[in-house]
Amino acid sequence: MEGQRSRPSSSCGLLVLLLRLLTCCVAEEELLMNTKLETSDLRWTNHPPEDPQWEELSGLDDEANSVRTYEICTPDSLSSYWLRTRWIPRGAATTLYVEMRFTMVDCASLNTRHCKETFNLYYYQSDSDEATPTHPAWMENPYVKVSTVAADHLMKRGVRRSNVKLLRLAPLVGAGLYLAFQSQGACMALLSVRVFYRKCPPLRSAFAAFPETVPHSLVEQAQGVCVENAVTPPGEQSQPPSMLCGEDGQWVGQPTSSCACRPGYVAGETNVRCRVCPSREWDPPLTFSLRFLPFFPVWGV
Repeated sequence: MEGQRSRPSSSCGLLVLLLRLLTCCVAEEELLMNTKLETSDLRWTNHPPEDPQWEELSGLDDEANSVRTYEICTPDSLSSYWLRTRWIPRGAATTLYVEMRFTMVDCASLNTRHCKETFNLYYYQSDSDEATPTHPAWMENPYVKVSTVAADHLMKRGVRRSNVKLLRLAPLVGAGLYLAFQSQGACMALLSVRVFYRKCPPLRSAFAAFPETVPHSLVEQAQGVCVENAVTPPGEQSQPPSMLCGEDGQWVGQPTSSCACRPGYVAGETNVRCRVCPSREWDPPLTFSLRFLPFFPVWGV
């Protein structure tokens, strides 16, 4: 009976350990802009000002939440119409991600010559909020083109399905940037725009603690410290623990660490902390356990 009672406890312990391992590998996101969270008008800049075609409206997202959207429909025109966001500080990141949710009308249902089912995304970097209705010039260079965005799903009569695109902006050097959307013949609605960067969350592993780390390249080396009651053993090279943070905000591989528990302490369940040895197993100077005192001859010096 006792053996049967211990099984659920063991299963729960394994489940907790698995959840901890999964949690430490999940990337964190630092949100810089999310139009779905805006409660007032966005008031982005239209160009040309004498013929503004991007119209700001209140709409509903896929979860029936009220959101601010921009719509444009100029399938009979060859003219280029721009929409620019406010200035977005980039924070500590040099790589940003832009997630756009939008709908696009099927050109076949409009039967017009100049209709397109794509739009362009640009950005412009600056160290301050310096843009005006005429600056920077509304063209590629000074704006940097990110991509021509095509819809995977088109709106047809009686069918409404949104598209989600995620684009990467890098490398960034300015203190902030503007996003700009260019439409030339599209009939579409920009439902939401989200700008964020990814970072590796704080992590404890191999008796070392690593801070929240923002990657600035494909991999970023992060330096950690030994956890409480853990040290670099005598005779080992005195180098801080290190680990790689990937561009996607996930820790890569295993840490390089020589941290070990101090004499009188023993590893916890998951090698992330050191706990005091039970008194019955730690009774110097008559006896000592090599398990708890691996460096006793040296530490005694």
